[in-house]
Amino acid sequence: MKLTKISLPIFLTLSMPASVLASSCDAYPAGIGAVVTPTPNGPKIVSTAQVSVPFDDADEIIDAYSEARVEAKAQISDFLSTKISKECKRNTKKFSNSIMSLGANGEGIKEVDITKSKEMLCNSIESTTSLLRGVSDVGRCYTPGKFVMVTIGIKPSTVAEVNKLNNYMKNKNINTGNRNNNSISSESGFNSMPGYSSFNEDF
Repeated sequence: MKLTKISLPIFLTLSMPASVLASSCDAYPAGIGAVVTPTPNGPKIVSTAQVSVPFDDADEIIDAYSEARVEAKAQISDFLSTKISKECKRNTKKFSNSIMSLGANGEGIKEVDITKSKEMLCNSIESTTSLLRGVSDVGRCYTPGKFVMVTIGIKPSTVAEVNKLNNYMKNKNINTGNRNNNSISSESGFNSMPGYSSFNEDF
């Protein structure tokens, strides 16, 4: 439908933070993979995944975004259960200096307790499933006819918010139920979409 073709770019623009906007993934600020950064309240993990888009069609793009988001979550899970867990067992300072280093931003450097952040990150490995419930969308982009990139992130505040919501739903006995997804098949032309990029630098 024409409505889908017109409304999808608008929806994507409104649904993502406008810290960085561009017309493709050329200047996307995140690279593929998971990155850990220490913060005063605990470690922050940001993960980016890329998925190819075989056709410049709105439905293909939406599917690719969903697939990329799942892959980004899988990267966080794998990152915690393999690389981080190994480094935690070694209990060496190299872990803090390499994976959890801070760079100068030109406006002064915040003092962060690296040891405390490391302990919180190592302890979080045991509750990876619970941790992944706190995933937030950080950015996404699309290069027409080539690929999409999706960035998600987890930080202490997002995990706390999700835990509060889960506790509220349990206390209220809220049942979301199962929705039936009825698939409808139809033939039509491609609903092409212009390139798009948005990234929340403040996450």
